[in-house]
Amino acid sequence: MRPSAARLSIRTRLALIYTGLLASGLIAFGAGTFVVLRAELLRSFDASLVANAEHAAGAFAQDVDTAGRLRPSERLLEQLASTGGRVIVVDERRGVVADSAPSGTPAPPLRPADFDDADTDAHIVHEFMSAEGDRRRFTVQAIVLPTGQHVGYVIWADSTRPLDGVLQVVGTALALGGLLVVGGALLGGFVLARRALAPVADVTETARAISLSGDFAARVEGGRRGDEVGELAVAFNEMLEALEQNHHALQSFLGDASHQLRTPLTTIRANLDLAERAGLPAAEREAILADARDEAERMGRLIGDLLSLARAESGARLEFAPVELDALLVESVRRERQAAPHVRMSVESVEPAVVEGDRDRLRELFGILLDNAARYTPPGGRVAAALEVHDGRAVARVTDTGIGLDETDRARLFERLYRGSRARAMRPSGTGLGLAIARWIVDSHAGTIELTDREGGGTVATVKLPVRAS
Repeated sequence: MRPSAARLSIRTRLALIYTGLLASGLIAFGAGTFVVLRAELLRSFDASLVANAEHAAGAFAQDVDTAGRLRPSERLLEQLASTGGRVIVVDERRGVVADSAPSGTPAPPLRPADFDDADTDAHIVHEFMSAEGDRRRFTVQAIVLPTGQHVGYVIWADSTRPLDGVLQVVGTALALGGLLVVGGALLGGFVLARRALAPVADVTETARAISLSGDFAARVEGGRRGDEVGELAVAFNEMLEALEQNHHALQSFLGDASHQLRTPLTTIRANLDLAERAGLPAAEREAILADARDEAERMGRLIGDLLSLARAESGARLEFAPVELDALLVESVRRERQAAPHVRMSVESVEPAVVEGDRDRLRELFGILLDNAARYTPPGGRVAAALEVHDGRAVARVTDTGIGLDETDRARLFERLYRGSRARAMRPSGTGLGLAIARWIVDSHAGTIELTDREGGGTVATVKLPVRAS
């Protein structure tokens, strides 16, 4: 791009391009109009010139003597010349018999071919410049008696000054009108370009404001779908919304991480300080190190849960593919059974079901539900998983004989970091993130999840996912 063009703003370039195109169109239209009008006026002028010459030839055919020679009267000559043209009468030997112009006025540039054309009624019109610099046009018409005898010719010449005056006025009007239209178009182009590109200016101002303040809550005003610039503003607002969500997710992650990691880190540090004391019995030191190890494992689980939750809130994309949900559920029960030997975990029944989903996330979903069921079920209790297909949806249930749900906690079970009173009493070391992650996974798969009381005590976790169309 040339340096001069690079310095022009987009609205200026758009206005200039629009005005240039309009000016080109107006020039072409004006030139075409002028040419057509000039040709039409000349055609009308020539037709009038020929008609006058024919009329004069008919009149002079009456002014002949008995010998058949032309004797044009002064009165007739003056009457014909009063229309504004110049009338010249020549005999058959092409000698001038009469001339309405003053003596000594140069005659039109006649050629022998002009008289030959007149004999055939060709009505040819020629143009010449007079001595005064006046543009004139003339035609030659044969004078024919009623008997058919050619006795002479009439040369009719007239000035095109009135025609040139009309063309000058029209040309001036077209030029001035075109300039006014182009000027108005340039001004209107600037205004329209400014209004059309206003969202772009808003995007620029908003981006600068965000870069200075770091506030992702700012939005471009007036962003509406319907045109390219409006789509840009809408897309920019959507990007800001995504950035705001990611920013909030990051802040929440940092806040949650600092809050949740503080307790296990404090416990580990205190235990290590105790383990360093001299003279501490080996059994007590071993117990302290075991507590530190448990806290480290809890911290590892907490970090994994926080990362999963942060990934969910940042809009992480899942890798969808056909998943055999029945096989995945059986596999998940087998894996979790090994980690929870204090309960009897089994698969009650499964029906074949294929869903469109992210296999790793669905495995994580079943792991969370089975792990929660096992954690909050006393030793010797039972955890059962089942899968059936009903009304085009795969319905997975995890049932336990554990501590059940407190009615006051039911509405908040899927909130991040929230743990029910019964859960806190039985397992103080929980994170309160598992069900929030499970809710995100289910929502990402267009499904539903709910926790209900089991008849006879315990909890039933029900997940419904749409079955993949065959």
